Order: sequence, then C-alpha cells, then structure tokens
Amino acid sequence: MGEKDLELAQLLCTRLCHDLAGPVGAVAAGVELIGGDPSQVDAETLGLIGSSSAAASMKLKFMRAALGAAGAAAQDPKALLDGYLESVAGPSGKTNVTWPAPQALAAGHAALGAVWTQLVLNLCLLALETQPACRALSLGIMDGNDLIITLESRGAAERPAVLRPELTAAIAGAAESVLSAKTIHGSLTGRLVRAAKGRVDVKAEGSVITVTAAFSKSAA
Repeated sequence: MGEKDLELAQLLCTRLCHDLAGPVGAVAAGVELIGGDPSQVDAETLGLIGSSSAAASMKLKFMRAALGAAGAAAQDPKALLDGYLESVAGPSGKTNVTWPAPQALAAGHAALGAVWTQLVLNLCLLALETQPACRALSLGIMDGNDLIITLESRGAAERPAVLRPELTAAIAGAAESVLSAKTIHGSLTGRLVRAAKGRVDVKAEGSVITVTAAFSKSAA
C-alpha cells in the first residue's frame, strides 16, 4: 500500500467514525440516563434510544454499500439513500429526491453491473455534500453509446453554489490534489468512476451543483 492509499484509508475510517459518532453517542447517553434502574425509564429516553439506534443502523447500511468492497449490486440504491437521508435530516427536513423511471435504473444496472449501487450512492453523496443545505436532488440517466448519470443538487435560491478548487482537484485525481476530511469523498468517487472506465465532472451554476458521470459501454 502506497503512502497515498494509506492516507485514503485513514481518512475514510475517520469519515465513517465521524458519521456514526452522533447516533451511537446518543444511544450511550440514553442508556446512561436509564442508569441502574430500568423501571425509571421514561418515554422520551426510550424514544431517544430507539431513534438513535435506527439512525446508526441506516447509516451503517448506507456506508457499507457506498464505502465497502463492491458487493451491493443486488441492493436497492433508492432505499439505502432514503434511509441515509432520514438519518441525517436536520431541522429543515429530509432532502427531496427525484429518481428516473424504473427502466432507466435497470439500464444503468445492466451497463455497470456489480458496481452499480456503489457508484450511484457515491455520486449522490458527492452531489449532496457539495451543496450546502441541499433541498432537492434530481437523478437522471441517459442510455446510449455512453451511459450518462446526471445529478442536480439544488440549494436555497439566494445562496449561490460554490465549488472549492481543492475538491475538484481531488475528484479529478490531479497530482497536486491534497487529501483532507473535506476532499476525501470526492477523491474516492473519482477513483470509483475511473475504475469503472468512466469520467466525472462537477460544475456549479446559480444555486445548482451538477455532477455528471459518463461510462463508455465499449470500454466495459
């Protein structure tokens, strides 16, 4: 394992621990509130433990499919993303996701095979994380000589979307890119797309972030 790969693995572990720290910590806090006398537990504490353990479980399922070894092809990316978004929903509620028709999803699965679910989840996560307070995510698929997956992430109209240069460099796998907690997922997504003989582009226009991944069928 090279120094860059070691850094990638360490940052991904840090990312996973960061995502799970909140709900797991809340479960621990709820158990501590119960203390040594379960008879004193109230509905609020039980609700905290239940919702937090459910959030941890949904995040784990999502992260296992998105970050683990490719083996999630049979899983439904819609269900995994929906569970993840529910687990991270803030005060403004869960991000609204628009999916393409079932036949378009089936075409994508047929073209990309075992890595389909993993690629879709990581592209969705990239589109979400590059857009502060994302309110709506739209996924489109065009099946022709190339399979083209397009994601549009929309934020507040009054808040222009901004792409950091270090993130775009990490997505492209540029030699000068610097891995950090803020760029690690972009780097991973770029690697996954290129490993599947594809290319990925991210652009910002107004309050919209657009992520486009194109996969050549002739190279598959």
